[in-house]
Amino acid sequence: MRNSLRAIAVFATSLTMAGGLSAGPAMASGHHAADARKFVCKASADRPHWSKGAKSVIYKTRVECAGSEPTVTVHCKGQLIYSAGGSPATAASSSETRSVKTDGTKTTFYTPEAGGKKVDWSGKFQGATHCTSPGTSVEIGDATTPVVSVKVP
Repeated sequence: MRNSLRAIAVFATSLTMAGGLSAGPAMASGHHAADARKFVCKASADRPHWSKGAKSVIYKTRVECAGSEPTVTVHCKGQLIYSAGGSPATAASSSETRSVKTDGTKTTFYTPEAGGKKVDWSGKFQGATHCTSPGTSVEIGDATTPVVSVKVP
């Protein structure tokens, strides 16, 4: 399973789908008629893994933007999903808003968030993130990791 792609263009108050779901990173573009500002963002997610520093199973969502504004506000909600053979369950979640530079610098969002719930058991995990740009009606899109086995030391 690879990352999802959802491209969306925003013109004033209308939302136009510029593409459907396919493989690749999540992308969005926004155009504001009043001030002609534009930006494009991509979201991708790293595989879940054991973090020595966090002392938890985590995954990272990376967001990178380009455009005529110096920064874009991005909100990402993440879920670290655990499966032990039964129905999948949310092991940890995150909900963060950050300012992302539009110079191509990647900004990292962590699931679970710093200081959040610790996931300190081994098993099969998958990460799923949904990102938006609040106040712009832009859906940046979804980033999903493959299901991977993580062994806690």
